[in-house]
Parts: sequence; structure tokens; C-alpha cells
Amino acid sequence: MPIWPHKSPFKAKVLGHTLIAAFRTSHPPLIWQFDLEKNHSFTVALQGEEGDLELGVTSPRGEFYPIAHFTDREDAEEAFARVQKALMCRHQPWHWKRAVCWLALAAIVYLLLFSPMVGEGIKIASLLFSSNNPVNTPSGVPLPADQVLHAPSQ
Repeated sequence: MPIWPHKSPFKAKVLGHTLIAAFRTSHPPLIWQFDLEKNHSFTVALQGEEGDLELGVTSPRGEFYPIAHFTDREDAEEAFARVQKALMCRHQPWHWKRAVCWLALAAIVYLLLFSPMVGEGIKIASLLFSSNNPVNTPSGVPLPADQVLHAPSQ
């Protein structure tokens, strides 16, 4: 059984304040953890030439720290893109989910307050369960709808 069971040769994700990236096609294959809270000012970069590329981080002073070595340019560029995407999208999912929840809640409140069908449903339910209902409706016994849903007598 392979050590890397997922299909993609690269995976990058931000969990809390840590970037975790897996590079299956780097030489050697590796998993990288990067503390974003301690390292808040950095740049992810690719350096090198065809057949000898390194993915790494550049400090604010311009020092390059290699992380993964690649022999294939496409693999190096895809790994770089995955890390960049993980870093760019780390805050968006929560804001997106929160906005969707607020919109769904607003839609439900609007439907409950202003929908004519809900009002009719409430009227029917009040007729069925009011103590003024002249029809004795025993529990569990089926009755014709005309017998139960009639206009209240004046």
C-alpha cells in the first residue's frame, strides 16, 4: 500500500496557523509544516533551472530557504500553485460559510413572516387544533377532509 493514498501528487492546506503541504513528486517526497504565526512576512518562490528546481520561502531580508527539490518544471509549478492557493484561501471559507448561513436565515425569516402560504397553513392548523372545532376528532382515526376542514360556524 502506498504511503500517499490520495490521487494528487500535491496537497496544501492551512490548519489553524500552520501551513501543511505534501509533495509526492519532490526528491525526496516530503511533508512540510510552516508556522504562519511565527513567520508572518515571507514569500513562496521557485528558484533554479530546468531539472533542478527548488520550492522555498524567501525572508524579508531576501534569504531563500529551500523546502522541496523538483526535477520536473510542471511538478514544481503545480506544487507552487497549490501552496499559493492554500495561503490565499485560508480565510475565505469561514467568511463564505458565515455569509451563506446569514442569507439562509434571512430567507427563512422572510418566508415565515411574509409568505401567504404560511399564513394559510397557520389558519388551517388553528382550525384543526382549536377547542372550538365541532368535530370530535379521535386520535389515530382517519376522517374525510370535508368533515375536518370546514369553515367555522358563525
